[in-house]
Amino acid sequence: MADVFTIGVLRDLAILVAIATAFALLGYRTLRLRCPGLSWNQEGQVLTRPYSVPDLILLALLGLFFISTMQASAAEQADAAISSAGIIISMVFNLMVCLALLMYLHRLRGLNPAELFGLQHVHWRSISRVVLVFAVVCLVTVSLVAIGVTHWLQSVWPDLQPQPLVETFKTSDNLGLKVLVVLAAVVIAPLAEETLFRGFVYGVLKRYTDIPFAALASSLMFAIIHQHVGSLVPLCVLAVLFCIAYELTGCLLVPMLLHMIFNATSIVMMIFTDA
Repeated sequence: MADVFTIGVLRDLAILVAIATAFALLGYRTLRLRCPGLSWNQEGQVLTRPYSVPDLILLALLGLFFISTMQASAAEQADAAISSAGIIISMVFNLMVCLALLMYLHRLRGLNPAELFGLQHVHWRSISRVVLVFAVVCLVTVSLVAIGVTHWLQSVWPDLQPQPLVETFKTSDNLGLKVLVVLAAVVIAPLAEETLFRGFVYGVLKRYTDIPFAALASSLMFAIIHQHVGSLVPLCVLAVLFCIAYELTGCLLVPMLLHMIFNATSIVMMIFTDA
């Protein structure tokens, strides 16, 4: 896991993002009250109108929970080791959060997640074209950003370590552990994280702000939750690209597939190179 200093930096950043989001929500509400004709949240293909105040409250509670968890566990995480049991627990937790969110939307809010996330009528031909183009864009753009960030961090943070999961995959001789890492990265993470961050967080923020702010804020949250300073900017850029692809199609399956492709390609690169 991340060391205490890294957790502290990311926790402070998470608090700043939360405060900025709160002020932005107030600011956008004021603008809409003064200019009723403005309707930024209706642009793009992502459906946001069904979201309402309870969803905004849930989003705030999730943010507070995550920040408090970072603060409470900072001391323990420095010495924590990644194990097969830990990866399994993490996968189960992610799936449970995803399932709980879907149950909340369906049972408590009376919404249809398939309709909300554009999964009812999937046009595979158009989706395939978008996924193909954006897969290349994501891989090239994020790779260039990662190279630049790594070069810069070498001068300001020379002892920054790789992501623990990446280091575990590269150094471990345990085949079962590596299989679990692949399963977590290529299947579980794309399903759970896209449902939460692109489907819910981005959708709710877009409903009450606009596309650019919602994309940036949700992408920062997505990057912070990975708890690695070196990956913060590349992951944020990647998430913004996911938001753009989602808006172009209105189908959450697109960022899910892009997420799977990106993680799978990263794992293949780790296997055959030292990158």
